[in-house]
Amino acid sequence: MGVCSNKIRPVGPPLAVAGIVLVFLLSGCGGGSGNRNGPSAGIANTGPAPVQLGGSPVTGAGVQTSVLGPLDEPLVRRSIENYRISKKRAKGSYRLVGADLNGNGSREAIVLFQGKDWCTRTGCSLAVFQSFKHGYRVISRTVRVKPPVEIDRVMTNAYHDILVQTGGGPAPQRRVRLQFTGEGYSRNAMLQTEVPLGSVVRTEIAIDAAPAPATSAARY
Repeated sequence: MGVCSNKIRPVGPPLAVAGIVLVFLLSGCGGGSGNRNGPSAGIANTGPAPVQLGGSPVTGAGVQTSVLGPLDEPLVRRSIENYRISKKRAKGSYRLVGADLNGNGSREAIVLFQGKDWCTRTGCSLAVFQSFKHGYRVISRTVRVKPPVEIDRVMTNAYHDILVQTGGGPAPQRRVRLQFTGEGYSRNAMLQTEVPLGSVVRTEIAIDAAPAPATSAARY
């Protein structure tokens, strides 16, 4: 019943048998699976292209280029200390990560201050330091930020958007988007547009929500 047999019985003169064999082979019963919808059918993959966060080409399906990487930490930490002194803040801990936010091949330093002079119950100060000839300087500072700090693949004014948490106490905790204005990122996280947790976004976590271990928590 619809099953191809591999045995052919002669039913007439040689020419008739040859005709039957030819029809048999062309019908797809010559040893093939007959499945025209499987991978061997040559169906094109029309799914979304792999996402990349940096400027390098994608090297394989599902692979994305990270924007995160190492910094010249001694130089960055000196710049952070100078910034603290200029703001007349007490010494305290902070979390530091390098990320190429503008795709120019040079990583900015993202610093989430955690000292009491930098924080309220709705969040702390997040600063972005950019390298220049003699060190690093602050190009942006956003208040009321809580981790995780995520780098979005979407860019505004040539810089990757940054997603952060904000809120606490009577203020509801929200996930919001910080965008580069040309002069820095949004100044107050509490005033920014919410990004619901169920939203489809492609991000890379720069600073996670878990507190840094005591051995790696930087102090200035």
